[in-house]
Amino acid sequence: MLMVGTDAALVEQDLRAGRLCCPACEAELRPWGFARPRTLRGRGVRAPPMRPRRGRCRGCRGTHVLLTILALVRRADLAEVIGEALVRAAAGAGHRRVAGVLGVPPTTVRGWLRRFAGRAHEIRAHFTRLAVWLDPSPGPVTPRSTALADAVEAIGLAAQAAERRLGRQPVWAFVSGATGGRLIANTNSPFPAFWEAARLPG
Repeated sequence: MLMVGTDAALVEQDLRAGRLCCPACEAELRPWGFARPRTLRGRGVRAPPMRPRRGRCRGCRGTHVLLTILALVRRADLAEVIGEALVRAAAGAGHRRVAGVLGVPPTTVRGWLRRFAGRAHEIRAHFTRLAVWLDPSPGPVTPRSTALADAVEAIGLAAQAAERRLGRQPVWAFVSGATGGRLIANTNSPFPAFWEAARLPG
């Protein structure tokens, strides 16, 4: 899996020109068909189906799906919808209330929150390091009432640092890129040490 920008035409140009690198060995990726079509859900609505591009590495010969930073790995909802759920939960809202606001099934929201809370310390540490890397003077970190809220606070600090250094962009697209799409993935794979999204066009 490789996270890419939101401009499909530009991603295609980069792929054909050999400007995208394999996340495993950093060799050049070349076009290799498409992944299965998928539909991402916004706030209570579904967007038109998308079919992510796939690339094959010229070095290790592995294949990788090129997933837009608007999404998260193996999730049917846009990253911004999941992000809003996390922000509301950090402010004290329960999963049923959040689900009602977003138009998402309560069981889905509960699953997001449980997965995020289960790795909240790891997420907080990851985004705190990223904030300092982007801005050595990111400002004070305000302790919150829960580990989940602390992790959301760290995400906010890193997003602000990224905006100061790299320019304005959607916060949860930044988060998706900064975690390789694995923010709440059902995997124990570590987050990427390097923020791939920093190199991506919007």
